[in-house]
Amino acid sequence: ERRLTVATPSFADAVTETLDRERSYILTGEELFLKELGIADKNGRIHDKKQAKFRQICRFLEYVEDIYPNLPREGTLLIYDLCCGKSYLSFAIYHYFTAIKKREIEMIGVDLKADVIEYCSGVASRLGYEGLKFICGDINEFAPGTEPHLVVSLHACDVATDIVLRYAASHRAGVI
Repeated sequence: ERRLTVATPSFADAVTETLDRERSYILTGEELFLKELGIADKNGRIHDKKQAKFRQICRFLEYVEDIYPNLPREGTLLIYDLCCGKSYLSFAIYHYFTAIKKREIEMIGVDLKADVIEYCSGVASRLGYEGLKFICGDINEFAPGTEPHLVVSLHACDVATDIVLRYAASHRAGVI
């Protein structure tokens, strides 16, 4: 008779192993959009004051990776980032799908702040992100006429979260 025996590590060994483990991220810091947005320096080092933002972006991309199987396997993906703000996630998602997944995407970021949209449009242009566009406007009036495959929004404040969810549901987004 064979028995499986498993040695139970001590609490101290388990904690040490957990603390010593290097965290693996989807992004490295070398990505051009991180440098352009001021999250990383020219050498790919994440700025101290941007560490939390970098971790937030990477964690969000893990969620995107989790839902990836629910998106169409072929063709151009249509993605909306509603209440996009400075669009850290728009740039990260664009990079994820085009550079990592080798997919063609059309992505539109929508926000009410004209200066932010102008800034984001400039960054997208400098990076050559041709499939990433930004529109200044109210998402209640945003009607491109095509059902999106994915709708994202990170920091929709106050009632904006409800508005984004209502928009995504009423425009039959494949994934929210």
